[in-house]
Amino acid sequence: MKIADFFLAIVPPALVSGSSGDMNSAKWYIAGALIAMLLIAYLIYSLIKPEKF
Repeated sequence: MKIADFFLAIVPPALVSGSSGDMNSAKWYIAGALIAMLLIAYLIYSLIKPEKF
């Protein structure tokens, strides 16, 4: 088996429109940033007030 055939079998092709899917849109980056900020805020709060946990 050639290595190029192996890569074509593993990597999914791009959509017909040329984009690589919905997961690369800006809304997913914004959602990830919000989740990261909430997680950091929770961790900082738990460091400041450890008696609550």
